[in-house]
Amino acid sequence: MTELLSKDHTILEKGFMEHRPFGIDPLGENVRDVSGLTVKANVEYLEETVARRQGPEAGARAVEKLCQLLNERIRDPAYHVSSTFLKNIWHSYSYEFVCFLGEFCRRLSDDSQFQFHVGKEKFISPIMQTLGRPFPVPQIYKMFSHFGEKFAKGSLQFEVDAVTDGSAVLRMKFNERVYQQFGPYRKHCAELICQSAKAALAAVPERVHHLPAATIKDRTCIADGAEYCEWEFTWSPPQPRRSAWPALGLLAGGAAFAYLRIRYPEMPLVEALPLALFPAMALWLIYNWRTTRKDVQTREALIQEQLRFVEARHEELREAYLEQERTTVELRKMISQLTTLHRAGLLFSTTLDRESLLQNVLETIIRDLHYDRAMVTFFDRNQRKMHDARMLGVSEEIAAFARSLEVPVTDPNSVEGTVLLQGASILAGNIRDVWDRLHPLHQRLALAANVTSMISVPLKAKDLVLGALTVDRNQKHSLTPDDATLLMTVASHVAIGLNNADAYRQIESLNEGLEAKVRERTTELERLNKELEVANEQLRELDQLKSTFVSIVSHELRTPMTSIKGYVENMLDGLTGHLTEKQLSYLSRVKYNVERLTRMINDLLDLSGIEAGRVELALTPVSFLELVTEVLESLQTLAREKSVTLETCHADLLPMIYGDRDKLH
Repeated sequence: MTELLSKDHTILEKGFMEHRPFGIDPLGENVRDVSGLTVKANVEYLEETVARRQGPEAGARAVEKLCQLLNERIRDPAYHVSSTFLKNIWHSYSYEFVCFLGEFCRRLSDDSQFQFHVGKEKFISPIMQTLGRPFPVPQIYKMFSHFGEKFAKGSLQFEVDAVTDGSAVLRMKFNERVYQQFGPYRKHCAELICQSAKAALAAVPERVHHLPAATIKDRTCIADGAEYCEWEFTWSPPQPRRSAWPALGLLAGGAAFAYLRIRYPEMPLVEALPLALFPAMALWLIYNWRTTRKDVQTREALIQEQLRFVEARHEELREAYLEQERTTVELRKMISQLTTLHRAGLLFSTTLDRESLLQNVLETIIRDLHYDRAMVTFFDRNQRKMHDARMLGVSEEIAAFARSLEVPVTDPNSVEGTVLLQGASILAGNIRDVWDRLHPLHQRLALAANVTSMISVPLKAKDLVLGALTVDRNQKHSLTPDDATLLMTVASHVAIGLNNADAYRQIESLNEGLEAKVRERTTELERLNKELEVANEQLRELDQLKSTFVSIVSHELRTPMTSIKGYVENMLDGLTGHLTEKQLSYLSRVKYNVERLTRMINDLLDLSGIEAGRVELALTPVSFLELVTEVLESLQTLAREKSVTLETCHADLLPMIYGDRDKLH
C-alpha cells in the first residue's frame, strides 16, 4: 500500500474502514448510501481504461488489484469483495467504501481525472437515457433531485435553483451521517463525489438527446469549505426545424384566388376566398399528417426502445430472481446438510458400542441424506483385504452376502485400491464407467443391489484408512461433487466414532484384566495381612520376653556393681592401707566407670521411656579435654593389644562444652 500513498492527506491514509461497507449497519438498518450502479460504473471504467492502454489481461488484473486493496482495508473478512460482487448492480454501499474505491481506481488507472471521466462516460446508464428521451433537457434538470435520490438514497440532498431553456443551476450537499463516514478526509471525499456528479450532469444533453455536452461553471464546492456544491450548466437548446409547407400553402392559395378572379370575375368575393383557401388547407393538412406521422413513428420507435429496455431489465430481474431462488434452495440444502452433520457428529461421537454406531451411521445416511443404499466396509491393512461389510437399503439376503465378502485389495488403480490404498474418493455418475475397475465380487454385489451410480470415500482416522463408506442412488448421474464432499465430512465423523468405539472396547478389555489383577492382588494382600498379624503377635511376645530379660539382667547387674562400688570406696577411704598416687588414680577411674555403668543400668530399667523414644539428657558443663583423656585411658589396653597408639593432639585447644557426659563418653 505504501507505493499508492501520496504526500498529500487523502483517504488512503486511513488505516481501515470504520463503517460496514454494505449489508446491515450496527443499528440494524440497511446500508444504502450509494447504488450498485455507481460502483459497477467505476469498476468497469477502470477495467476499460487500463485495457485500452495495456490490453484486456491488464484490465482484469487491475480489477483484481482493486479488490485486493479494498479487502486489505476491510477488517471483517465476511465483507471482503470480488470483481463479480462489485459488478452486481443490486448491491448498495456506504460512502466510505465508495470513496476508498474511487481513490484506488484513480491511482490504478493513473488518471488524475478518473472520477470526472467515469461520471461523464458511465453514470448516465442506457436505461436512464432511454427513459429520459421523452423529456426535454430543461425538464430532466428539473427532475435532478428525483434522479439523484435514486443513486444516493437518503444520504444526499439535492436542490434545483433555476432552469431555463439553455441553463440550469443545481446544488448538492451531504447529510451529517455521510460526513461522519468521511472523518478527517471530508474535503477530499467530497471532491471525489463532486467530480463524478457534475460530470454526469454535464453529460445529460449529450447522452440523452445527442446534443453537445453542457459546460460547467463551479460556483461553490464543499471541497473548498462551502456548505454545498453548486454548479451552473449551460447547453445549446435544439433549434426548431423550418418547413416550406406553410409558404407553399400560402402561394397555392394566392394563385387559386388570382385564377378565380381572372377566370370568373363575376364570382362574389365571399365565394372566391373559400375556394382559394382550399389548396392551402389541403397542403396544411398534408403537412400536419406528415408531421404527425413522423412524430408517431418517432414515439413508436422510442416506445419500442423503452420496451426493449424494460424487457431486458425484466429479464435481468427474472434471472436475478431465479439466481436468488437457486441460492435459497442451495442455502436450505446446505443448512439441512450442516444440521444433519452436526446431529450425526454428536450421535457418532457419543455412541461407543460399535454395532450401534454402524447401525446409526447407515440409518442417518439413508434417512437424512436421502441416499438409496449405504455400506460401511472394513479394511485389514496387514492382509490387504476388505471384510465385514454392513449394508442398509437392501434385502437381508443381499446384506448377508455383502457381510460375507472378503475382497483382496492389491491394485491401487482399482476402485477399491483408489479408496483404501490411495485414500482418495470415487464418484461414478454411471457405475458402468468404473465397472472394469471393480472387483468381480463387488460387481456381483452391484448387480444384486441394482446400483447405477455410487460414491465411495475412505474412513480415515489419524492418517490410517479404517475402511470405506459407500452410498448410491438408483438414478444415473444423480450424484455430484457436492455429494462427495459431504460424504467425506460424514466419513471423518464416522472414522472418529469407530476409532473411539475401538478405544473404548480396548479400555474395557484392559479394565477387565485390571479387575482380575486387583482381585488377585487383594487376595494376596489379605493372605499377607494375616501372616503379618501372626508375625506381629510373635513380635509382641518377643518384645515382652525382651523386656523381661532386660529387667532381669539389669537387676542382676546392679547387685555386683553396688558391691564393686563399695569395695572401691573402702579402698579409696584407706581401709585397706596406704595407696600410691597411681593406685588412687586407677581406683578413681574404676569408681567413675562403676557409677556410669550403674546409671546405664538404670536407663535400661526405664523401658517405657526407651520404647516411647524419649531419652532424658543430664546436661552439665563438660571439659572436653578431660572427657577425651578418660576415653583414651580406657582404651589404651585394647589399643596395645591391637598395636595401636592413641594420643591427644593440641589438647589445650579443646573447649568446654555443655552436654550429657555419660552419653558423650
